[in-house]
Amino acid sequence: MRVKAWCALFGVGLMGCGGVEPELLEGAPEDATVHAQACAPGTATKVKDVLPPGTDLPPWRPSPSGLTNVQGTLYFAVNLFPNHSLLWKSDGTTAGTVPVKDFPAYGISGYRDLGGLIAVGHQLFFSVNDPTVGRELWVSDGTDAGTRLVADLTPGTASTSLSGLASVGGTLSFFRRDPATNGLLLWKSDGTAAGTVQVLALEPQASLASSVVLSSGLRVFILQDAVFGGTRVWRSDGTAAGTYAFTSLDAGEPQVRDMRSQGAFAVFALAEGGNTELWKTDGTAAGTARLETFGHDARLLGVLGSHVYVSYPTTDDRLKLARVSLAGGGKATVTTLANPFAGQEGAQPYVQDAKTAGNKLYLSVAIGSPGPAPRRVDLWGTDGTAAGTARLSEGLSTSDERASTLFDSGSGTLIFGSAGDSAGEEPWVTNGTAAGTARIADIQSMGGSNPNSFLRIGTRIFFVANGGPPGNALWSMPANVTCPALSAEAR
Repeated sequence: MRVKAWCALFGVGLMGCGGVEPELLEGAPEDATVHAQACAPGTATKVKDVLPPGTDLPPWRPSPSGLTNVQGTLYFAVNLFPNHSLLWKSDGTTAGTVPVKDFPAYGISGYRDLGGLIAVGHQLFFSVNDPTVGRELWVSDGTDAGTRLVADLTPGTASTSLSGLASVGGTLSFFRRDPATNGLLLWKSDGTAAGTVQVLALEPQASLASSVVLSSGLRVFILQDAVFGGTRVWRSDGTAAGTYAFTSLDAGEPQVRDMRSQGAFAVFALAEGGNTELWKTDGTAAGTARLETFGHDARLLGVLGSHVYVSYPTTDDRLKLARVSLAGGGKATVTTLANPFAGQEGAQPYVQDAKTAGNKLYLSVAIGSPGPAPRRVDLWGTDGTAAGTARLSEGLSTSDERASTLFDSGSGTLIFGSAGDSAGEEPWVTNGTAAGTARIADIQSMGGSNPNSFLRIGTRIFFVANGGPPGNALWSMPANVTCPALSAEAR
């Protein structure tokens, strides 16, 4: 019996119903039924409600948010309406999930907007609005007394524009704009006022197109300035002497897309005039190369094994997957994904997100509509072959404001949000096969819990979900979660 018939007969109970019947695609086996299955109750557990009853949340940001791992301790921000924020920490237990510092409301307008959380060693850096110093850099050691302003970089109530916060060379590395000239500056901080200093003034009118940190700890970033240097790739080890441009990509300013760190190297795409170039760099001129050019407006999906994968739409409203060797060249089509709405108004497919987990590449593929929201969003998985490409779920979020989360569990599986055959979006898991795709928990049976902000710490994955009043709470699940298929009799 197939899933939808089974669900219609028995209903969706505590164990839930999940799975879909995948569309056929070129080169895929026809017998690819996804059977109903779900994890046992209690697989996902609530750690703690962190919102007061009757809480009003700022409409522009979910809360809690910014889940960050600082040497095994979870930190996150709670922003309340209109301008009250709290920094929390958790050891994974209810009793050990506690506020670190309260940033109380002030006046009747403005937002505290605590965010930008990043771990550097044993310290947590973040930024928050303050009525006295504006939005500036703060640091915390996990105590109220040890949570403090680092420095008022732009004196007075004016705020400092901070971007590209990253851990480089054991210190916080970040970009800011010179308040006098608007030039781009590279700074670093060790968490003290004296140790928060400018590293280098970069190209005067440059814009930061993209930035990643390699596994070596080296920051690689791309600056663009049509007057001074065009598009160039820089590297920084956190020192002035170790910060410099090492190669030029283009005399103009093509669009830089999807720069991704892949451990010892990074891949990125340059798009201009309907063409897309795929590049690879290890932070040296000799190790920087254009891998291939596509005569399409292609989307970089990621790296799987020895290949880089891209997608681009066809003229008949389908989505083509292709790959290129990391050694350069070797361009080849993998497959073309089916679109049951092809030919209908606005039904062009596009990739919302892509993640590699285990030995599979996963894509959330949206089918457009005449309006702002997609008409359907499916999860696809591929091992890089046509036969190994399959549609795993059709119930991902169709909101025009947010997409379903895709998260690499670190245990060879993908965690994602999907409605499946149920009433709303819940956490699911897949190993890339029909039999290994299942709903983890039915947290909010009336409308879905909208899980998001997944973060692995040790053997647990923490996330935010809405299980009912007072609203979003902190939840967790085993990092190696798998859900066994129903028995043959149940199917």
